[in-house]
Amino acid sequence: MGRTPATIVVLQENAAVQELIDQTLRESGDRVLISNNPVEALELANRLRIDLLVADVGLLEQSDPHVVKELQSVAYVLYTNVRDGSRLAQLESGTTLRSPLSLEELREAVAAALRDHR
Repeated sequence: MGRTPATIVVLQENAAVQELIDQTLRESGDRVLISNNPVEALELANRLRIDLLVADVGLLEQSDPHVVKELQSVAYVLYTNVRDGSRLAQLESGTTLRSPLSLEELREAVAAALRDHR
Protein backbone atom coordinates (compact mmCIF):
# COMPACT_ATOMS: atom_id res chain seq x y z
CA MET A 1 0.00 0.00 0.00
CA GLY A 2 1.44 3.39 -1.01
CA ARG A 3 1.79 6.40 1.21
CA THR A 4 -0.40 9.48 1.13
CA PRO A 5 0.99 12.11 -1.28
CA ALA A 6 3.01 14.81 0.44
CA THR A 7 3.45 18.53 -0.16
CA ILE A 8 7.15 19.19 -0.63
CA VAL A 9 8.86 22.53 -1.17
CA VAL A 10 12.09 22.29 -3.16
CA LEU A 11 14.38 25.22 -2.41
CA GLN A 12 17.23 25.05 -4.92
CA GLU A 13 19.23 27.71 -6.72
CA ASN A 14 20.13 25.66 -9.81
CA ALA A 15 17.26 25.28 -12.33
CA ALA A 16 18.53 21.93 -13.64
CA VAL A 17 18.67 20.52 -10.10
CA GLN A 18 15.19 21.93 -9.41
CA GLU A 19 13.81 20.11 -12.45
CA LEU A 20 15.51 16.81 -11.61
CA ILE A 21 14.25 16.84 -8.02
CA ASP A 22 10.78 17.96 -9.16
CA GLN A 23 10.46 15.08 -11.65
CA THR A 24 11.81 12.54 -9.17
CA LEU A 25 9.40 13.53 -6.40
CA ARG A 26 6.36 13.84 -8.68
CA GLU A 27 6.92 10.23 -9.77
CA SER A 28 5.85 9.27 -6.24
CA GLY A 29 2.67 11.31 -6.62
CA ASP A 30 3.79 14.13 -4.37
CA ARG A 31 2.84 17.78 -4.80
CA VAL A 32 6.06 19.68 -5.46
CA LEU A 33 6.48 23.43 -5.20
CA ILE A 34 9.72 24.97 -6.48
CA SER A 35 11.50 28.09 -5.30
CA ASN A 36 14.99 29.56 -5.41
CA ASN A 37 14.20 32.14 -2.74
CA PRO A 38 14.04 31.27 0.99
CA VAL A 39 11.60 34.13 1.74
CA GLU A 40 9.25 32.88 -1.00
CA ALA A 41 9.56 29.32 0.35
CA LEU A 42 8.64 30.60 3.81
CA GLU A 43 5.60 32.41 2.38
CA LEU A 44 4.51 29.12 0.76
CA ALA A 45 4.99 27.30 4.05
CA ASN A 46 2.89 29.90 5.87
CA ARG A 47 0.02 29.48 3.36
CA LEU A 48 0.11 25.70 2.97
CA ARG A 49 0.80 22.70 5.15
CA ILE A 50 4.28 21.61 4.07
CA ASP A 51 5.37 18.05 4.82
CA LEU A 52 9.00 18.44 3.80
CA LEU A 53 11.51 21.05 2.65
CA VAL A 54 14.26 19.86 0.28
CA ALA A 55 16.79 22.68 0.46
CA ASP A 56 20.22 23.45 -0.93
CA VAL A 57 22.35 23.91 2.19
CA GLY A 58 24.49 26.56 0.45
CA LEU A 59 21.43 28.65 -0.35
CA LEU A 60 20.29 28.47 3.28
CA GLU A 61 23.77 29.34 4.56
CA GLN A 62 23.63 32.57 2.51
CA SER A 63 20.16 33.48 3.77
CA ASP A 64 18.88 35.52 6.68
CA PRO A 65 19.26 33.28 9.77
CA HIS A 66 15.77 34.27 10.98
CA VAL A 67 14.21 33.08 7.72
CA VAL A 68 16.15 29.82 7.96
CA LYS A 69 14.97 29.25 11.56
CA GLU A 70 11.38 29.90 10.48
CA LEU A 71 11.69 27.41 7.62
CA GLN A 72 13.14 24.81 9.98
CA SER A 73 10.22 25.34 12.35
CA VAL A 74 7.50 24.74 9.74
CA ALA A 75 8.85 21.61 8.06
CA TYR A 76 11.44 18.91 8.40
CA VAL A 77 14.46 19.78 6.23
CA LEU A 78 16.31 17.50 3.86
CA TYR A 79 19.56 19.33 3.08
CA THR A 80 21.08 18.76 -0.36
CA ASN A 81 24.49 19.65 -1.80
CA VAL A 82 26.15 19.13 1.55
CA ARG A 83 29.92 19.31 1.37
CA ASP A 84 32.57 19.07 4.04
CA GLY A 85 32.51 22.29 6.02
CA SER A 86 28.80 23.03 5.49
CA ARG A 87 28.06 24.92 8.68
CA LEU A 88 24.29 24.80 8.67
CA ALA A 89 23.90 21.06 8.20
CA GLN A 90 26.25 20.40 11.10
CA LEU A 91 24.41 22.74 13.45
CA GLU A 92 20.75 22.07 12.73
CA SER A 93 18.53 19.02 12.78
CA GLY A 94 17.50 17.44 9.53
CA THR A 95 18.79 14.90 7.08
CA THR A 96 21.77 15.62 4.85
CA LEU A 97 22.50 14.38 1.34
CA ARG A 98 26.05 14.83 0.22
CA SER A 99 27.04 16.21 -3.16
CA PRO A 100 26.84 14.93 -5.86
CA LEU A 101 23.15 14.13 -5.44
CA SER A 102 22.00 10.59 -6.16
CA LEU A 103 18.34 10.38 -7.17
CA GLU A 104 18.00 6.98 -5.49
CA GLU A 105 19.38 8.42 -2.24
CA LEU A 106 16.96 11.34 -2.63
CA ARG A 107 13.97 8.98 -3.03
CA GLU A 108 15.04 6.95 0.01
CA ALA A 109 15.70 10.03 2.17
CA VAL A 110 12.37 11.62 1.23
CA ALA A 111 10.47 8.40 2.00
CA ALA A 112 12.24 8.06 5.37
CA ALA A 113 11.70 11.71 6.29
CA LEU A 114 8.01 11.54 5.42
CA ARG A 115 7.59 8.29 7.33
CA ASP A 116 9.43 9.53 10.43
CA HIS A 117 8.56 13.26 10.56
CA ARG A 118 5.12 13.71 9.09
